[in-house]
Amino acid sequence: MKSQVLDLCEKLLGDLGARCGVATHRSIQTLRARFEGEGMSFVTITLPSFAKDFERSLDEGRLAPGLFRPFGKDHSGKPRFLGEFLRQIFEPTGVLRTSPRIDCISAVRQICLFCKKLHLECSPARKEKAIREFVACDGEVVDELPDTELSRAFRFTAKKVVTSLGLEVGRETPPSAKHGPGATVERAIGNTKWLNRRWHQRLESVGYTYMLAMFGKEDFPFGVPLDADEKPIFVEPADEEPVKVTLVPKTLSTPRVIAVEPVCMQFAQQGLKDLLVRALERGRFTAGRVNFADQSVNQRMALEASRSKQFATIDMSEASDRVGYAHFREAFASAPSFRDWASASRSLRAKLPNGEVIDLRKFASMGSALTFPIEATIFFLIIVASRMVRSGRPWSTSTIEELSRDVYVYGDDLIVPADEAPSICVDLESFGLKVNRRKSFWSGHFRESCGVDAFDGELVTPIYLRRLPPADRGDAPEILSTISTANQLWQAGCYSAALTLRQSVERILGKLPMIQPREADALGKSIDDLLSNRQIVVETPALGWVEFSEFRPPKRVNRRLQRGENRCWVGTNPSVPDPLEGIGALAKCLRRAGMAERALARGHSLPDPEHLSASPRRYGLTLKRTWVPAL
Repeated sequence: MKSQVLDLCEKLLGDLGARCGVATHRSIQTLRARFEGEGMSFVTITLPSFAKDFERSLDEGRLAPGLFRPFGKDHSGKPRFLGEFLRQIFEPTGVLRTSPRIDCISAVRQICLFCKKLHLECSPARKEKAIREFVACDGEVVDELPDTELSRAFRFTAKKVVTSLGLEVGRETPPSAKHGPGATVERAIGNTKWLNRRWHQRLESVGYTYMLAMFGKEDFPFGVPLDADEKPIFVEPADEEPVKVTLVPKTLSTPRVIAVEPVCMQFAQQGLKDLLVRALERGRFTAGRVNFADQSVNQRMALEASRSKQFATIDMSEASDRVGYAHFREAFASAPSFRDWASASRSLRAKLPNGEVIDLRKFASMGSALTFPIEATIFFLIIVASRMVRSGRPWSTSTIEELSRDVYVYGDDLIVPADEAPSICVDLESFGLKVNRRKSFWSGHFRESCGVDAFDGELVTPIYLRRLPPADRGDAPEILSTISTANQLWQAGCYSAALTLRQSVERILGKLPMIQPREADALGKSIDDLLSNRQIVVETPALGWVEFSEFRPPKRVNRRLQRGENRCWVGTNPSVPDPLEGIGALAKCLRRAGMAERALARGHSLPDPEHLSASPRRYGLTLKRTWVPAL
């Protein structure tokens, strides 16, 4: 498998050289030698580090001393590896050219970042390090805000912004709870989540009762009391299950640390998340500024800022793990009921992989449905307060409204005015947060946010190899990922690398047909829909190539549906038997009745009518041949 990756990287580097008109044989030799000596870590860890130094050089406008340490340099300090591209970007003195070749900038980032996101397991040592850093980070989370003018401005801003969200206007009870798709401590999945009877007393004590969560009312529907074996089991705080800290693949250098929540907490968090997200997306100060479903706002801003240099892109490090309960408590002081509901749905302890249980100072880890909207709100409030204090403007609603217009937040991706970025970073860190300065840009023409990387108004977003090429037909995720990567590479003009991936798929599935990508203009948003990672939008579920395939799949006329069809491979997530009866089935049906009503009102299709008898199999992606509308 390693030889496959090396061969693919060599061909990609050759493609990039041909596209840019530069000779790459020396860099290919270095790539081969370093890969054979260092293995996969060279393309998954070392080359991404090269890309970070390269991006820092673009932002500073020169090849700064001390960068590119693991690589040999020429007399000017320029790395010899990829030097054929770098000479088109930097002067012999190391200063950025007045008009650097953007195709060469894109090529350097493409070869360095191609394997960064490979879905591979980290070494045990790196996993242990990630857990140690998780614990150490929680120990650094602030217990209370510092007594500064900025903290007072934060509280003032929070009161105005959070009050305007109307989280409690016309609401005396918590919102309807809902089950999410994620894993749970009890390992309940699908319909079995509706059979959970454990309910935390903390939720019950603040009015987020079991009956309200399940049925939307305080008594059992139709006035019939619950049977003894249907009544909830109320769990005292000391007996609550802690979240389960677990690791999932992110990059080979470090895994992602997430916390798996108990069923009842996930249930309550999902309902509160929907309430908060809707309020933020409609709020007087936050609408269009704090986003959740639409990344294109940040993407478009990053692309434009790379040309105008008017805005900076800031990336937060350990974002969710550094937002403390103290931040949340102060931010939502003007919405006491919501604050109490969210506090009660916050897990207090975490169980580490070694069995140790620790108390949590952070509001919530990744894994809680509330993590993303809470952290986005906190970042937004700190930035607006920072701008207000440093501007010397009077603290008022109109000042907040004006200063919030140039702030854009999507999770931990922040966009702020470039000239204020250094001071905003200082103020964010004064709250115990941490800015990833290696991935924050405001000086030069490079910007990145929400999957869009841009230089001087041009996209330089790389294509990622997310999974290794498939070995057999059972590797369905690998097959689908490889097809996607091959199609992106082909459209980018990297034909040898694309053909290598195509051959690895067709050795398993046989020849695949050509499918037509949907035109960007037909989407109505053009760049907004295709910016992120060059996602290719197609109209058919059939697996195939977006360009150049002479294969013609079998065809027929479906007389029942009055259409032509082709027999093709498709990816499917089959359902498995998952029967649900009793009060769990009743609660789910009552909830889905509301979902169906909303779906019809929006012109969407109805929820699955078989939802009480079967559920999609988790991680059960498979491939099958079936008839699809004619290509």
